[in-house]
Amino acid sequence: MFEDYSTFESFCQHFDSERACADALYDARWPNGFRCPECRHTRSYVIRTRRLPLFECCSCRHQTSITCGTIMEGSSTSLTRWFQAIYLLSQPAGISATRLSEIIQVTYKTAWLIAHKIRHAISQADNCEPLEGIVQVGHAHYGYSGYSDAKQPLLVGVSFDKHEQMQYIKMKQPKPEHVKNSTFRLIGKAGCDEFVDTHTDGRNVTVSKPFDKLHSSVKPLVRAMSDWLNETFHGIGPKHLQAYWDEFCFRLNMKWNNVASFGRLLSFSASTPVIIYKDLIREKPVLAVPWLVWGTKGKWKGSYLSLWHA
Repeated sequence: MFEDYSTFESFCQHFDSERACADALYDARWPNGFRCPECRHTRSYVIRTRRLPLFECCSCRHQTSITCGTIMEGSSTSLTRWFQAIYLLSQPAGISATRLSEIIQVTYKTAWLIAHKIRHAISQADNCEPLEGIVQVGHAHYGYSGYSDAKQPLLVGVSFDKHEQMQYIKMKQPKPEHVKNSTFRLIGKAGCDEFVDTHTDGRNVTVSKPFDKLHSSVKPLVRAMSDWLNETFHGIGPKHLQAYWDEFCFRLNMKWNNVASFGRLLSFSASTPVIIYKDLIREKPVLAVPWLVWGTKGKWKGSYLSLWHA
């Protein structure tokens, strides 16, 4: 439905007005034509007296906005800026909220909120795509090298085709209660079982042990994920880490399956109900950073220095 535009400039030229963006959002939200959210009728009148078009059902007269039921619902930010943000997050390098705010000319808080709403759409879509085929699940860590208790453990699941080509990847954070060792932060059997039950079809799944080496094709991807988080965002804390892992995996999955990343991300954004700021920032069950036990990060690092020089 949507091509992948070669440059940001060409993208902006194509989606240069609210009307152009609204038309594209209509196609993404209703790819098979209008459906009334109340009665499922297929015909509507268009009301264009407001900033964004309203669609009035010809049967029940229910009115729905073009953004209703999407991550953009209730936003005062223009559709052109939303589209630019969706495009920039769909690109191979991604983008930080600081840089996004500069490009689309909004405040940092608005850019951060837009980016996380888009990541929420990615995560919701990913939760509906279990790994199928030949699936291998391995253990990895993200975080401070040399500081084992500060690393964030993750399970990496990859589906392969019969030619051993990677088809789909997931990187998932375990629940704190599934991490059985506070020093090395190893994911126990319960965490592995939950990953298999939640994120795979459960048919042909191999789960490695914590200290086993990752598949030779997967190890560089974990390293690339770490480099991307550190270089683009200067590192990410545990609270929002899962959203960034889902974003990283999304782009890989689109690349491997030759899918236009912008079009797919717009489709996710158009089919995911809005999430509000309060829900985005609420507490999540994640592993706490270890220096909280020591009081300060300096004291925590000092405990390692005393061990290294013992």
